[in-house]
Order: sequence, then structure tokens, then C-alpha cells
Amino acid sequence: MRATLARVRTRVISGVAVLVAGVAVTTLPAPQAEAAPAGVLRTLDWETAADRSIPGAAPNGFVKQWTTGNGPDLVASPTRDGSAAARFQLDVADPLVSNGKRTEISQPDNQALNAERWYGFSVNLPTSWVHDTSAEIVSQWHQCDSGCPGGSPPLALLTDEGRWKVDFRGQIIDLGSYSTGKWTDWVFHVKWRTDNSGLVEVWRDGAPVLNRAGATHDGGPRSPYFKFGIYKWDWNKGKPTSTSQRVMYYDALRIGDARAAYDDVKPGQGAAPPSCTGQRLNAAGASANTSEPVNPPANAIDGNPATRWSGKGFGAALIVDLGSSRLVCGTKVGWHLGDQRWNDYTVYTSVDGVTYAKAWEGRSSGTTTTPEAVQFSGRNARYVKIAFWQNPQNDWASITEAQVIG
Repeated sequence: MRATLARVRTRVISGVAVLVAGVAVTTLPAPQAEAAPAGVLRTLDWETAADRSIPGAAPNGFVKQWTTGNGPDLVASPTRDGSAAARFQLDVADPLVSNGKRTEISQPDNQALNAERWYGFSVNLPTSWVHDTSAEIVSQWHQCDSGCPGGSPPLALLTDEGRWKVDFRGQIIDLGSYSTGKWTDWVFHVKWRTDNSGLVEVWRDGAPVLNRAGATHDGGPRSPYFKFGIYKWDWNKGKPTSTSQRVMYYDALRIGDARAAYDDVKPGQGAAPPSCTGQRLNAAGASANTSEPVNPPANAIDGNPATRWSGKGFGAALIVDLGSSRLVCGTKVGWHLGDQRWNDYTVYTSVDGVTYAKAWEGRSSGTTTTPEAVQFSGRNARYVKIAFWQNPQNDWASITEAQVIG
């Protein structure tokens, strides 16, 4: 039997953390939720303020399973539905949570016996999700915690050896290679039974990839409960691994009962991300975390390429304030002596000036003083931060013009 199968079947995933109450912190604009179709029990697409309690607490009706300060957080890009998605990060040095290395959001262990459920969700593995010698779970259905056989989950979606795989009651089912930097849509239909009336159906990006009839779990007074995020069992005891961090994005979760159907839970039902026009947005002001007195932040938005903002040191940052939240799709940055040296920098966006999300990172050409354009996926933001890291000549950031594109 292959080593992968042995790894999966020797893990034990147990325990549920206590739900921690917290105050929701809104960091992204939240439109009102639409009425759910009949049979849809819960939608978690991060579009309502009530669900934006992470990382301080789990969304209402779910359970927190992550280390304080390193839990899932909201981002404006990439998104599958609407304006927000959840970003999960797990580091090999993170402490154990519920007996494992995990950052997960979990249903409570109160699922009805013999439940029939539909689960729709979308997962984005970024380009940093390189092949690892160790597998990881990104969604799992766990046996109930008391009065149940225990052991490994009866159903789990994992990545291993560069491929999507399903672990169904100990059988590893290969669903094909995964692609990074894109959303993969999933729908699972499960009849939770211990006899032959059970059923598991799975669709990937709208195409059926699995259909198994028969028992779907090993027993107990309740049906298995759903958990999503990252769980890496080989990190529990320091087993071999070729990466020290995993980051992924999760969006468009819908859970339905027997009244639901595929179309009720499939991802892609939220509002489409707004489109960009490529127009320059007027700046209301500018600030910086460090400045040379003779070259203040206002010089970078005055339209005069002969003036500049200058700030010294690694992380010196210019912040452009648009005055109100706008659709932002890119920047144009002109660098002082930009035809003589390149500059490494990162562009961040924020709606409140407190919580920032990375939008772009890279290096200027080093061949021109004309503002150079970079593009990223559209997102709502009031503040755009341009953070300098290095150039080959000195440790000064010097920007002659900073324009925000919408």
C-alpha cells in the first residue's frame, strides 16, 4: 500500500475548540444578504457584517479552531463571490489546536442523525502552494465527538502529490491535478447513513467526479460535522515536510438540506466583482510613515514630476487617500532617478486605513522616470499604500508621482 494512503489512515483528527465570543470588526464593505433558496441552511460568503468576526471569533453558528493571532482573515482579493473571501494561513511552528496543527472553522457537533446535506464551496490555492512531501486537508467531515467510533474523518478533501484527492472512509480517490492561482468550485452531496442507503456525490468545477453508494460513516448518535481550513497532520509530530507554511483562500460556502439541489449551493452566485475603467482617481491627500522634510508626501500627488516624496529605510511607505472608498484596480508610480535604478515595492489597499491587504508586489523597470503602471484585481479601497523595500544604490524611497487607477 502506498505511503500516501498510510499517512492518511494513521492520522487521528479529534476535538472541537470552544466557541469564543467576539465583536465583529468590519474591514470591508458589506452589502445586505439576499434571501436563501428553500433548503439552504447557511451561506458563508463573507458579504454580511455579522459574519466578519474572524480572526477574533468564528462566524455565528461555527466554532473557532485556530491559534489566537494567526487565524483566518478577510481579504478583498482574490474573491469567488462578491467583495470578500477568507484567507487561511498555517505555519509549521504554530502550536497544536484541538490536538493538531490546524487553522479551521468548524460546525458544532450537533448535526442531526441520518442527515442529508449539500455543501458548496470554492478553494483558491495560491502560487505559493508548491508540491510538498506531506499532504494536507482543506475540508473535512468529522465523526461526532462523543458516542462515536472516533478516528479519521469518514470524508475529507485534501491535496497531496500535486493532486486533489478525496479520502472516503479510508479509500484515497484521485480527482486530478490541482492548479494554483485560480478558484476551484466544489459541491458535495452526502446522505449520512451507516447502511447501504448512504450516498456521496462530488462535482469539481461543475463536472461530476465521484459517486459512491453505501455507508458514509461508522456510526454514532449524530451525523458528521463539517470543517474547513487547513489541517496538516504530519506537522503534529514533526514528520518530514518540504514547506513551512501553507496559505489558501476560501469563499462561497453554502450548506443545504434534503430540500436543496446542486444549483442552490454551487459557488458563483454572489455579486460579480466590479469592473475597472482604467481611469486615474483623484487623490484627497497623502501621508507617509517617514518623510524627508524638504520632500513631503504631498509632492507625490501634485502632478509635478520635478517634485518628490522621500522617506528613508526598509518599509518606508507613501499612503494615498482617495477621500472615500472607491473601486481600485492598479497604480502608476514614478520613481526619482527611475531611469538609473530599480525599486522593489509592494502595493497595499485598505478601506479604513487600519487593515491592509496586499494587492501587488514587484520591481520597477529601472529604465524610466515616467510613472509605470501595475494592475491587480479590482477591490474597494480608500487608502493605497506603496511600501518601499530596496534599490541597488541606497536605502531611500523617492516617488515623484503616485497615481491610483480605478
